Amino acid sequence: MTDDHDAADHDATRKQFEALLSLHKYFLNADFQRDVFMKRVTRERSPGEVDFVTALDDQIAMSFWYATVYIVIEGWRKAGLADSDVDLLLSDDRVDRLRRFRNQVFHYQREYDNPRLLEFLGTGDDDAQAATQWIRRIHIALGRSIRQALQEMLDEQRAGA
Repeated sequence: MTDDHDAADHDATRKQFEALLSLHKYFLNADFQRDVFMKRVTRERSPGEVDFVTALDDQIAMSFWYATVYIVIEGWRKAGLADSDVDLLLSDDRVDRLRRFRNQVFHYQREYDNPRLLEFLGTGDDDAQAATQWIRRIHIALGRSIRQALQEMLDEQRAGA
């Protein structure tokens, strides 16, 4: 009976580890999108000097980053992970607005100017700054916590081996 119990525990641990690796993959996607966006907006020219096409490309890069962060949030919740910093940030009402923003980015919309974009970013510079600061904080907190959870699982596996 002990061998069956050990095998079941090992299988459950393996599935949990694979789910965490999958979540990490989605975080890496979001991290890549963040890097693309940051490279685009950290340039010599001020926003007022950027042509329309470049500004549109910047908006696309930002939209992909923000939308992929929501995918990580979905995975975080499905994985049942807990972290006080992440959980506090996820209690913000921006999470549901970010979900709708993600839907606007990755699902076809008939309207060219869909209000879900502004719903997350807000209507003024202060709103946009607050949304940007929140997305940066949740991105960093998720990355730290996912890496920490992976490291803890690896450490447990090594200790049990």
